[in-house]
Amino acid sequence: MKTVAQLKSALQNSEFYLEYMPTISLTDNSCVGAEALIRWRKGDEQIAPDEFIPLIEDNALAGLVTYWVIEQVADDLGDWLRDHPQMHIGINVPPSLLGRGGLEYAVMKAGLMDVIDQLMLELTERNFPDRQGLDTLASARGRVRVALDDFGTGDANIMQLSQIDPDIVKLDKYFIDQIDNEDNIPKIVKGLVAYAKAMDIVIIAEGVERDFQANALKQLNVEMAQGWFFSRPLKAGDFIKFFR
Repeated sequence: MKTVAQLKSALQNSEFYLEYMPTISLTDNSCVGAEALIRWRKGDEQIAPDEFIPLIEDNALAGLVTYWVIEQVADDLGDWLRDHPQMHIGINVPPSLLGRGGLEYAVMKAGLMDVIDQLMLELTERNFPDRQGLDTLASARGRVRVALDDFGTGDANIMQLSQIDPDIVKLDKYFIDQIDNEDNIPKIVKGLVAYAKAMDIVIIAEGVERDFQANALKQLNVEMAQGWFFSRPLKAGDFIKFFR
């Protein structure tokens, strides 16, 4: 596991970069957006996300990294978003940042206020916004999309989920991995999808790697998906080529 000092040094030395995981409509197999994923290369060493992402999430550096991601998205895909107003970009946001004003300031400073409705804030179910954060989400309703990441794996209960009132839930790869036959879909997957549907929440399935998984999700009327079956994460230029 890396240290906070190493993360700060990486940020200062421009060792971080972004890749984009395409989001695919299961209705027509078109690309409808992407999720921004932070990557770290130090010299010739490519550092695995699980070696540093948990550390970013658990300390004050989360704010600096998130603001850097927003600025990088603006540099990479700001013009692309303006040219394609129906597309979205997902940005992972620690719940602790909500309600403090910094997030909106970062979007404004990055020059993305004109496409703020195309940004999707992805919150993890492992943490929960405080009252200020919930108030911010409520006031931002209609201006920015909110997605609940890792759906089904965290400790959030139904009352908490209703407080967040997400536009989208991202069905965790753990559940997609349990689909080994499109004609025998696990009950837990059917149940999570049914719950989201009953709440009128759009679903993005994560980690789709096989054609039968995609077919099973289509049977359940899951709207969107991500995963290596469609594409690996791509640099910005390659993502734009993929979209075209």
